Formats: sequence, C-alpha cells, structure tokens
Amino acid sequence: MKLRARAGPIALWCMLSHTVAYAQEGTVQGEVSVPAASISGVVVYLVPTVRRAAVPLAPLTVEMDQRDLRFVPQVIAVTPGSTVHFPNSDPIMHNVFSPGPRTGGFDLGTYPQSERRSFTFREEGAHVILCHVHPEMAAYVVVIASAHRAVADAAGRFRLEGVAPGTYRLRTWHRRLRTVEQLVSVAANGNVRVDLRLVYGSPSSPRAIDEPDAK
Repeated sequence: MKLRARAGPIALWCMLSHTVAYAQEGTVQGEVSVPAASISGVVVYLVPTVRRAAVPLAPLTVEMDQRDLRFVPQVIAVTPGSTVHFPNSDPIMHNVFSPGPRTGGFDLGTYPQSERRSFTFREEGAHVILCHVHPEMAAYVVVIASAHRAVADAAGRFRLEGVAPGTYRLRTWHRRLRTVEQLVSVAANGNVRVDLRLVYGSPSSPRAIDEPDAK
C-alpha cells in the first residue's frame, strides 16, 4: 500500500505563488552602440524605481583568467560578496593587484603558471585589476547589488532575464563612456527592447541602491 503525502494549504499557497511569480517574469534585452569598434565590456543593470523588501543576493564564484598577457574576460559583473579566482594560464609569472582607494586594495602577489589565487569583493563599485609584472594588462570587476546585470557581448548585445513586472532604471557602466540611464517598464511575461547609444565621458560609479522617484 502506497501513501501519498499531501501539501498543507500554506505550503500549497507558497508553491502556487512562486509558480505564478515565475510565470510573470519578463525580459529586458537590447544593444549598446559605442563610439569605436575597439570598445567592449559595457555593463548593463537594472535598479527598481520604488523601494522593495530587501532580497538577499547570492554571492557568485567566477573566474578571470590570465592568458596571452590579458585578463580574460576583461570585465565581469558580480554581486557583493562574490569570489573571483585568478588562475595563471601563461608560461610566465603574473601578478594580480588592485589599488582600491576605498577598500585599501589588495595584492595577491606574483605566481607561476597553473597556480591561481582568489579575492572576495564585498564593496560595490568598479575595481580595476592590474599586474605589476605587465603594466599593459588591465581589467575590471564591477560589483553591483542588482539581481539583473550583464556585460554586453562583442556585438553590444545584452539580455536580462527573470525580471519581475515593474518600472526600473536601466543603467550602463564603462570606464571610458558616460553612464546612460533610461526608464523601462516590464509587464508580466513582457519582453522589452532597449537600444542605447553611448558616448565618451566620465562614468558614474556603478550602484544599485533603490532610489524611489521624488513625489
């Protein structure tokens, strides 16, 4: 005789609410145009326009390799508390450090091929990553407390999925380009297309603090 467990009313309500919320999530996608073909690594992210209950953002574990005298990828976007591994795939010594004026920076030292060292990024902002041995090497770890963030690909395309219905500020960050901000409204199951044109200028510091519109 087989027994089948039954979900209680509260558990069932939670399951249905999660299913409905998931089904209503939308997508924001588009393309960024930049002043020169050599420019890449534009970060795009969403910030709600109204305050919401704080939702913990899971820290990530990602990798930024040192390969062919470059950091690969050159730009990554992560949540606060994320750990980045820096393996050395080149047959020469490399170093990883960041000046980090706000956080005191870090220096992981110099190490050989096949070794990797790591750092946990807790502060929001754009952290420049450099190599003492090869000053031409530079990359960025962009830390944003946003559940919806992406680095545009080589063609400038980006896609943000799982966006709850509502109004958001869509923002960009790039070390050489002026920050662009645009309001976007996401409907239930909606797919929003946003194309942006960026120009040279000083970017705003990446941030994802809820900023309600002034009434």
